[in-house]
Amino acid sequence: MEDQVPANRLYVGNLPWSTDVDELRAIFSSCGAITHVDIPKGRQGRSRGYGIVEYSSAAEAQAAIAQLEGHTLGDRNLTVREDNAPTKTANSGGGSKSGGGRGSGNVMGETPAAEGCRCYIGNLAWETTAESLVGAFEDYPHFSSVGSVVNAEVAKQPGGRSKGWGLVDFESPAAAESAIATLHNSDLQGRSIIVRLERAGGATKGPGGGANAGRPEASSGLQIVVRNLPWTTTSEDLRQVFQQVGNVVKADAVCHADTGRSKGWGTVLFETREQAQAAIQGFNGVELESRPMQIKLDRYD
Repeated sequence: MEDQVPANRLYVGNLPWSTDVDELRAIFSSCGAITHVDIPKGRQGRSRGYGIVEYSSAAEAQAAIAQLEGHTLGDRNLTVREDNAPTKTANSGGGSKSGGGRGSGNVMGETPAAEGCRCYIGNLAWETTAESLVGAFEDYPHFSSVGSVVNAEVAKQPGGRSKGWGLVDFESPAAAESAIATLHNSDLQGRSIIVRLERAGGATKGPGGGANAGRPEASSGLQIVVRNLPWTTTSEDLRQVFQQVGNVVKADAVCHADTGRSKGWGTVLFETREQAQAAIQGFNGVELESRPMQIKLDRYD
Protein backbone atom coordinates (compact mmCIF):
# COMPACT_ATOMS: atom_id res chain seq x y z
CA MET A 1 0.00 0.00 0.00
CA GLU A 2 1.31 3.47 -0.84
CA ASP A 3 2.01 5.91 1.97
CA GLN A 4 -0.19 8.99 2.03
CA VAL A 5 1.69 12.01 0.70
CA PRO A 6 1.57 15.00 3.08
CA ALA A 7 -0.55 17.85 1.70
CA ASN A 8 2.10 20.32 2.83
CA ARG A 9 4.77 18.95 0.46
CA LEU A 10 5.24 20.56 -2.96
CA TYR A 11 6.92 19.47 -6.17
CA VAL A 12 8.77 22.31 -7.90
CA GLY A 13 9.62 21.47 -11.50
CA ASN A 14 11.52 23.08 -14.39
CA LEU A 15 14.29 24.44 -12.17
CA PRO A 16 17.38 25.88 -13.85
CA TRP A 17 20.30 23.48 -13.40
CA SER A 18 22.16 26.11 -11.34
CA THR A 19 19.44 26.48 -8.69
CA ASP A 20 20.58 25.42 -5.21
CA VAL A 21 18.68 24.65 -2.02
CA ASP A 22 19.29 28.06 -0.47
CA GLU A 23 17.94 29.87 -3.53
CA LEU A 24 14.86 27.64 -3.63
CA ARG A 25 14.26 28.18 0.09
CA ALA A 26 14.54 31.96 -0.33
CA ILE A 27 11.93 32.01 -3.10
CA PHE A 28 9.37 29.93 -1.21
CA SER A 29 9.93 31.32 2.31
CA SER A 30 7.65 34.28 1.56
CA CYS A 31 4.64 31.93 1.62
CA GLY A 32 5.15 30.37 5.07
CA ALA A 33 7.35 28.43 7.43
CA ILE A 34 9.46 25.92 5.49
CA THR A 35 10.42 22.69 7.25
CA HIS A 36 12.41 21.01 4.48
CA VAL A 37 13.88 21.79 1.05
CA ASP A 38 15.61 19.33 -1.26
CA ILE A 39 16.88 19.30 -4.84
CA PRO A 40 17.58 15.68 -5.86
CA LYS A 41 20.94 15.10 -7.52
CA GLY A 42 22.15 12.64 -10.12
CA ARG A 43 25.18 10.40 -9.74
CA GLN A 44 27.57 13.19 -10.78
CA GLY A 45 26.03 15.62 -8.29
CA ARG A 46 24.11 17.57 -10.92
CA SER A 47 20.60 18.79 -10.19
CA ARG A 48 17.79 16.67 -11.65
CA GLY A 49 15.88 19.86 -12.47
CA TYR A 50 13.23 19.68 -9.77
CA GLY A 51 12.91 20.16 -6.03
CA ILE A 52 10.75 19.37 -3.01
CA VAL A 53 9.55 22.02 -0.58
CA GLU A 54 7.71 21.18 2.64
CA TYR A 55 5.78 23.71 4.72
CA SER A 56 4.54 23.48 8.29
CA SER A 57 0.93 23.45 7.05
CA ALA A 58 -1.14 22.54 4.01
CA ALA A 59 -2.54 26.09 3.89
CA GLU A 60 0.94 27.52 3.41
CA ALA A 61 1.61 25.00 0.65
CA GLN A 62 -1.58 26.02 -1.17
CA ALA A 63 -0.61 29.67 -0.85
CA ALA A 64 2.74 28.88 -2.46
CA ILE A 65 1.02 27.12 -5.37
CA ALA A 66 -1.27 30.10 -5.92
CA GLN A 67 1.57 32.62 -5.71
CA LEU A 68 4.50 30.84 -7.38
CA GLU A 69 3.07 28.56 -10.08
CA GLY A 70 4.55 29.93 -13.31
CA HIS A 71 7.07 32.09 -11.41
CA THR A 72 10.02 33.02 -13.63
CA LEU A 73 13.42 31.85 -12.40
CA GLY A 74 16.26 32.55 -14.82
CA ASP A 75 14.86 31.56 -18.21
CA ARG A 76 12.39 29.03 -16.78
CA ASN A 77 8.79 29.19 -15.61
CA LEU A 78 8.41 27.04 -12.51
CA THR A 79 5.86 24.25 -12.15
CA VAL A 80 4.52 24.22 -8.59
CA ARG A 81 2.02 21.59 -7.42
CA GLU A 82 1.37 19.17 -4.60
CA ASP A 83 3.91 16.36 -4.60
CA ASN A 84 1.80 13.32 -5.39
CA ALA A 85 4.59 10.76 -5.59
CA PRO A 86 4.42 8.24 -2.72
CA THR A 87 7.41 8.28 -0.39
CA LYS A 88 7.59 4.47 -0.44
CA THR A 89 5.52 1.37 -1.14
CA ALA A 90 5.04 -1.60 1.11
CA ASN A 91 6.05 -4.88 -0.51
CA SER A 92 3.14 -7.00 0.54
CA GLY A 93 3.86 -9.68 -2.05
CA GLY A 94 0.32 -9.61 -3.40
CA GLY A 95 0.33 -6.34 -5.29
CA SER A 96 -0.34 -6.15 -8.98
CA LYS A 97 2.31 -4.98 -11.42
CA SER A 98 -0.25 -3.79 -13.91
CA GLY A 99 -1.34 -0.26 -14.66
CA GLY A 100 -4.49 -0.72 -12.59
CA GLY A 101 -8.19 -0.63 -13.38
CA ARG A 102 -10.25 -3.54 -14.59
CA GLY A 103 -7.27 -4.77 -16.54
CA SER A 104 -5.31 -5.56 -13.32
CA GLY A 105 -2.98 -8.50 -13.61
CA ASN A 106 -2.13 -7.83 -17.25
CA VAL A 107 0.79 -6.04 -18.84
CA MET A 108 -0.18 -2.50 -19.75
CA GLY A 109 -2.31 -2.57 -22.90
CA GLU A 110 -2.23 -6.37 -23.14
CA THR A 111 -6.00 -6.73 -22.77
CA PRO A 112 -7.31 -6.97 -26.35
CA ALA A 113 -9.37 -4.09 -27.67
CA ALA A 114 -11.51 -4.02 -30.76
CA GLU A 115 -10.02 -2.08 -33.68
CA GLY A 116 -10.58 1.64 -33.29
CA CYS A 117 -11.94 1.37 -29.75
CA ARG A 118 -8.81 2.16 -27.71
CA CYS A 119 -7.78 5.71 -26.85
CA TYR A 120 -4.44 6.95 -25.53
CA ILE A 121 -4.91 9.49 -22.71
CA GLY A 122 -1.86 11.68 -22.10
CA ASN A 123 -0.78 14.47 -19.74
CA LEU A 124 -2.54 12.88 -16.77
CA ALA A 125 -2.05 14.21 -13.26
CA TRP A 126 0.17 11.95 -11.15
CA GLU A 127 -2.75 11.20 -8.82
CA THR A 128 -5.09 10.03 -11.59
CA THR A 129 -5.93 6.33 -11.21
CA ALA A 130 -7.82 4.00 -13.51
CA GLU A 131 -10.89 4.41 -11.31
CA SER A 132 -10.73 8.22 -11.26
CA LEU A 133 -10.08 8.21 -15.01
CA VAL A 134 -13.31 6.32 -15.66
CA GLY A 135 -15.17 8.33 -13.05
CA ALA A 136 -13.99 11.60 -14.52
CA PHE A 137 -15.17 10.59 -17.97
CA GLU A 138 -18.56 9.59 -16.58
CA ASP A 139 -18.87 12.95 -14.81
CA TYR A 140 -17.93 14.93 -17.89
CA PRO A 141 -20.95 16.87 -19.23
CA HIS A 142 -20.70 15.34 -22.70
CA PHE A 143 -20.19 11.74 -21.57
CA SER A 144 -23.61 10.62 -22.72
CA SER A 145 -22.50 11.33 -26.29
CA VAL A 146 -19.25 9.39 -25.81
CA GLY A 147 -20.37 5.92 -24.81
CA SER A 148 -19.48 3.24 -22.27
CA VAL A 149 -15.93 2.50 -21.06
CA VAL A 150 -15.03 -1.20 -21.25
CA ASN A 151 -11.58 -0.99 -19.65
CA ALA A 152 -9.19 1.65 -18.33
CA GLU A 153 -5.55 1.48 -17.28
CA VAL A 154 -2.96 3.98 -16.07
CA ALA A 155 0.65 3.13 -16.93
CA LYS A 156 2.93 2.72 -13.92
CA GLN A 157 6.66 2.84 -13.36
CA PRO A 158 8.29 -0.14 -11.57
CA GLY A 159 8.00 1.71 -8.24
CA GLY A 160 4.26 2.17 -8.69
CA ARG A 161 4.22 5.85 -9.66
CA SER A 162 2.08 6.90 -12.61
CA LYS A 163 3.81 7.53 -15.93
CA GLY A 164 1.28 10.28 -16.67
CA TRP A 165 -0.61 8.43 -19.39
CA GLY A 166 -3.19 5.69 -19.76
CA LEU A 167 -5.42 3.71 -22.09
CA VAL A 168 -9.22 3.69 -22.28
CA ASP A 169 -11.19 1.09 -24.25
CA PHE A 170 -14.67 2.03 -25.44
CA GLU A 171 -17.51 -0.19 -26.61
CA SER A 172 -17.36 1.02 -30.18
CA PRO A 173 -15.13 2.99 -32.58
CA ALA A 174 -17.83 5.64 -32.71
CA ALA A 175 -17.58 6.11 -28.95
CA ALA A 176 -13.79 6.38 -29.16
CA GLU A 177 -14.03 8.99 -31.91
CA SER A 178 -16.60 10.89 -29.87
CA ALA A 179 -14.26 10.81 -26.87
CA ILE A 180 -11.48 12.33 -28.97
CA ALA A 181 -13.76 15.05 -30.34
CA THR A 182 -15.33 15.82 -26.97
CA LEU A 183 -12.63 15.24 -24.35
CA HIS A 184 -9.35 16.18 -26.03
CA ASN A 185 -7.90 19.20 -24.17
CA SER A 186 -10.57 18.90 -21.48
CA ASP A 187 -9.59 19.47 -17.83
CA LEU A 188 -9.00 16.36 -15.71
CA GLN A 189 -7.77 16.93 -12.16
CA GLY A 190 -6.13 20.20 -13.16
CA ARG A 191 -4.45 18.93 -16.35
CA SER A 192 -5.43 19.55 -19.96
CA ILE A 193 -5.49 15.96 -21.19
CA ILE A 194 -4.55 14.58 -24.60
CA VAL A 195 -7.02 12.11 -26.12
CA ARG A 196 -6.15 10.33 -29.36
CA LEU A 197 -6.73 6.97 -30.98
CA GLU A 198 -4.19 4.33 -29.93
CA ARG A 199 -2.68 2.73 -33.00
CA ALA A 200 -2.87 -1.03 -33.43
CA GLY A 201 -0.26 -2.81 -31.35
CA GLY A 202 -0.36 -0.33 -28.49
CA ALA A 203 2.77 0.84 -26.71
CA THR A 204 5.97 -0.70 -28.00
CA LYS A 205 8.83 -2.05 -25.96
CA GLY A 206 11.36 -0.04 -27.92
CA PRO A 207 13.24 0.02 -31.20
CA GLY A 208 15.37 -2.79 -32.54
CA GLY A 209 13.67 -5.80 -31.05
CA GLY A 210 11.01 -7.12 -28.69
CA ALA A 211 7.60 -5.86 -29.70
CA ASN A 212 9.08 -4.18 -32.78
CA ALA A 213 10.51 -7.34 -34.32
CA GLY A 214 9.04 -7.77 -37.79
CA ARG A 215 7.00 -4.57 -37.56
CA PRO A 216 7.01 -2.16 -40.47
CA GLU A 217 8.37 1.26 -39.68
CA ALA A 218 5.60 3.75 -39.04
CA SER A 219 6.99 6.87 -37.43
CA SER A 220 4.72 9.78 -36.57
CA GLY A 221 7.76 12.05 -36.37
CA LEU A 222 6.70 13.08 -32.88
CA GLN A 223 8.76 10.67 -30.75
CA ILE A 224 12.50 10.40 -30.22
CA VAL A 225 14.66 7.61 -28.82
CA VAL A 226 17.34 8.68 -26.35
CA ARG A 227 20.23 6.23 -25.83
CA ASN A 228 23.35 6.12 -23.64
CA LEU A 229 21.45 7.42 -20.63
CA PRO A 230 22.96 7.23 -17.12
CA TRP A 231 21.52 4.28 -15.18
CA THR A 232 20.03 6.70 -12.66
CA THR A 233 17.94 8.58 -15.25
CA THR A 234 14.22 8.53 -14.51
CA SER A 235 11.23 9.37 -16.68
CA GLU A 236 10.89 12.65 -14.80
CA ASP A 237 14.53 13.46 -15.57
CA LEU A 238 13.84 12.98 -19.29
CA ARG A 239 10.77 15.19 -19.10
CA GLN A 240 12.70 17.95 -17.34
CA VAL A 241 15.53 17.87 -19.89
CA PHE A 242 13.43 17.88 -23.05
CA GLN A 243 10.63 20.20 -22.04
CA GLN A 244 13.21 22.94 -22.68
CA VAL A 245 12.54 22.55 -26.42
CA GLY A 246 8.81 21.84 -26.45
CA ASN A 247 5.72 20.36 -24.86
CA VAL A 248 6.54 16.82 -23.72
CA VAL A 249 3.45 14.62 -23.99
CA LYS A 250 5.18 11.71 -22.26
CA ALA A 251 8.68 10.62 -21.36
CA ASP A 252 9.64 7.05 -20.49
CA ALA A 253 12.97 5.84 -19.16
CA VAL A 254 12.76 2.14 -20.07
CA CYS A 255 13.44 -0.35 -17.28
CA HIS A 256 13.67 -4.12 -16.92
CA ALA A 257 10.26 -5.42 -15.82
CA ASP A 258 11.68 -7.89 -13.29
CA THR A 259 14.30 -5.73 -11.54
CA GLY A 260 13.20 -2.19 -12.31
CA ARG A 261 16.78 -1.39 -13.39
CA SER A 262 17.24 1.07 -16.21
CA LYS A 263 18.04 -0.26 -19.68
CA GLY A 264 19.99 2.90 -20.47
CA TRP A 265 17.54 4.32 -23.00
CA GLY A 266 14.15 5.96 -23.19
CA THR A 267 11.60 7.67 -25.40
CA VAL A 268 10.19 11.19 -25.43
CA LEU A 269 6.96 12.08 -27.22
CA PHE A 270 6.43 15.69 -28.30
CA GLU A 271 3.36 17.60 -29.39
CA THR A 272 4.79 18.57 -32.79
CA ARG A 273 7.33 17.22 -35.28
CA GLU A 274 9.21 20.52 -35.10
CA GLN A 275 9.75 20.05 -31.37
CA ALA A 276 11.05 16.51 -31.91
CA GLN A 277 13.53 17.76 -34.52
CA ALA A 278 14.60 20.59 -32.22
CA ALA A 279 15.32 18.03 -29.50
CA ILE A 280 17.52 16.00 -31.86
CA GLN A 281 19.39 19.06 -33.09
CA GLY A 282 19.75 20.62 -29.65
CA PHE A 283 20.58 17.62 -27.48
CA ASN A 284 22.19 14.91 -29.61
CA GLY A 285 25.71 14.53 -28.18
CA VAL A 286 24.97 16.70 -25.14
CA GLU A 287 26.21 15.09 -21.93
CA LEU A 288 23.79 14.05 -19.21
CA GLU A 289 25.78 13.18 -16.08
CA SER A 290 28.96 12.83 -18.18
CA ARG A 291 27.33 10.56 -20.79
CA PRO A 292 26.70 11.99 -24.29
CA MET A 293 23.11 11.30 -25.28
CA GLN A 294 22.45 9.62 -28.63
CA ILE A 295 19.15 10.83 -30.05
CA LYS A 296 17.27 9.70 -33.12
CA LEU A 297 13.70 9.80 -34.35
CA ASP A 298 11.71 6.76 -33.20
CA ARG A 299 10.91 4.71 -36.28
CA TYR A 300 8.17 2.65 -34.63
CA ASP A 301 6.08 4.98 -32.46
